[in-house]
Amino acid sequence: MSNQNRLFKLFNDRKGNEKYFMPFFVAGDPSIDKFKEIVKNIEPYADIIEIGIPFSDPIADGPTIQEGNVRAFSSGINTKKALDAIKELRKFTEKPFIILTYYNILIQGAKTIEDSINITFKNLKESGIDGMVIGDLPIEEADLVLDACEKYDLALIFLVAPSTTEERLERILTKARGFIYLISVMGITGARETVAQVTKDNISRIKKKTNKNLPVFVGFGISKPEHAKTIIKAGADGIIIGSAIVDIIKNNLDNFSKMKEKLVEFHSKIKNSIK
Repeated sequence: MSNQNRLFKLFNDRKGNEKYFMPFFVAGDPSIDKFKEIVKNIEPYADIIEIGIPFSDPIADGPTIQEGNVRAFSSGINTKKALDAIKELRKFTEKPFIILTYYNILIQGAKTIEDSINITFKNLKESGIDGMVIGDLPIEEADLVLDACEKYDLALIFLVAPSTTEERLERILTKARGFIYLISVMGITGARETVAQVTKDNISRIKKKTNKNLPVFVGFGISKPEHAKTIIKAGADGIIIGSAIVDIIKNNLDNFSKMKEKLVEFHSKIKNSIK
């Protein structure tokens, strides 16, 4: 297993105007073994794989992903089992793994928050994780986590919303490593019908301030190849899809081979649409 951060390597080795696809899964959905098998099946079509660590109060997530969390909890998942599953998947791929988590999960395990973060981040690194999105951690409170990321060579991915002010954006850009996660619209995750003009405007606003070492990825609401194409055309470097993928899992719970088939088909279509 490589100790080098795979995410930084991916962008350092970027060829020309290469574009990226990062699908999102809930660890343990629909079961721990099926989750691992799904990730192995779609791996050829993903550039980065984002994995949600199930949490009882996932404030950024809409109904689809909340239901995925419920299925994962029913299958017996917890943070340790999620990291064990990721560690196992790491044997099969060198693609970067990003986790989506919440601050509460990271500060368990020792008497002080500092010690807890240190233990947790060591575990993340040893599980083969390259970076994380922390749904409820604002830049203003991120110093402890940024220090731990520096120590363990992990990327803390910041969320930027349509409502993010210029001043706050500047602050994020001085600390950000890996990529910027641009939330396409206000609100929670969930598949939407069209790509809003505000998304296109935001892509160009942020791209003016970043360089090739800090790509801009767009997530929330992308559910079709046409959306992916539109967002890439607007200047984004990568796309993130979660709810549309978790919907495929939900709609095929009674037929696992069909579920895998549909997931592979969806991932290959998305990947082809942004080439």
